[in-house]
Amino acid sequence: MSKSTNTNKTTKEELERENELLRLEIAYLKKMKAFKMDPEGFLEKHQQRYQSNSKKRWD
Repeated sequence: MSKSTNTNKTTKEELERENELLRLEIAYLKKMKAFKMDPEGFLEKHQQRYQSNSKKRWD
């Protein structure tokens, strides 16, 4: 492989990683916005999800 190909691959990998991190950040910000708009509803929704997930693990 030439140096150019390695550099391009590295650049591509860096961009893919940055893209992944930005997607995670957006998802986090959306959750924070939902929590800010309706804290009780948000907590209730996620608490139900947590309880159903924990039951699945122990069954």
